[in-house]
Amino acid sequence: MALFETPSKSPVERVSAASGRVASAPGTWVLIGENVDHFGGVTLAGTASLRAAASVHPRSDGVISIAANGPLGQEFKAQLPYDDQPADGLARRWWGLVHTLVQRQVLSRDTAGVDITVESDVPVGAGLGALYAADAAIALALAGEHDDVDTAPFRARLAEICSHAVATYSSLPVLRARHSVALRGAEGVSVVDYADGSLTQAPHPSRHGVRVFSVSQELGVPFTQSREAIAERRAFIDAACSNFGVSSLRQLPDAPGRAVQWVEARRAAGDSDAPEPEAARRWVTFCESETLRSLAAAKALRSRRANELFTLLNSPSEAHDLASPDALVALARKRGAVAARPAAIGTSDAVIAFEPVQEADAFAATMAREFEVVEVAAGEPARLEG
Repeated sequence: MALFETPSKSPVERVSAASGRVASAPGTWVLIGENVDHFGGVTLAGTASLRAAASVHPRSDGVISIAANGPLGQEFKAQLPYDDQPADGLARRWWGLVHTLVQRQVLSRDTAGVDITVESDVPVGAGLGALYAADAAIALALAGEHDDVDTAPFRARLAEICSHAVATYSSLPVLRARHSVALRGAEGVSVVDYADGSLTQAPHPSRHGVRVFSVSQELGVPFTQSREAIAERRAFIDAACSNFGVSSLRQLPDAPGRAVQWVEARRAAGDSDAPEPEAARRWVTFCESETLRSLAAAKALRSRRANELFTLLNSPSEAHDLASPDALVALARKRGAVAARPAAIGTSDAVIAFEPVQEADAFAATMAREFEVVEVAAGEPARLEG
């Protein structure tokens, strides 16, 4: 195990060897609220200094060519027919992103192919949104000629396109806030409220005298253990919103009770796809509770109440039935972290730990003897390069 070291040559420098328009985007880390977007809740997330860069160049031979390199020696290459959808994996994810950009008229309908080269310093498995950083860099590079490319409305649209493409073409669950923060965030923490789609800023926790670390068992492998469970819960919430005629369950008074009554009625009518009533109650209650904790965390950040913030981050979540690295969270706190929580419950087995500056080097060295440790310094949003 080790303390992660950033490659000496930046991803922008590495990707510039390929001809084409270049953009870069940051990794992202979640402070709280990673599972409440479908509910209409609030997610707090920040940018990381580690970045991914993409170079894109049009081609006219009906081929989407992809070459991607990660910081741990990972390599991915694919030559894809423009009109034939790949089966799965990164090829399908980024093939789908190109086609979604065409469908949304960000790219010309005359697009017949493209060369995509990606170089990344964001390690997969650290809970830092490695694939999202690459998505954002690719999308921004492809959209680089648009007149409004640096405006907030266009960036919001581009983030929505990225998330829609991943939801449609990838087997991994999408956390929409990562695309939004990568494309629209700042050096602090972004507060993404899915009730109205707003993105506002709050100060970075480092103002409270801490350094932020990702701690994980393993780097280089996406976490997939809970993807089916997340898909089931999201499908349930989408169906409930449709049934009650609301855009989000957060708008529904007594959402847990009414959701239970609804699934009980479905089961009584013989609907075998209806979830267990208590499972429905647990998930909606979790989303309500997590949204309240997110709102309280944003308030604590903005009012600079450090003790309140760290208490909220350390407080246990409602029952959620998703895979969570609780033992590693407890160990990080035992070894001195003033706060530690899962990097993203259900989509990562990493932990985000907040360590006082004075003990941060010792904490990182101690944890690195048994785990993979990545420091999470503040970053900047996606940008066109050159």
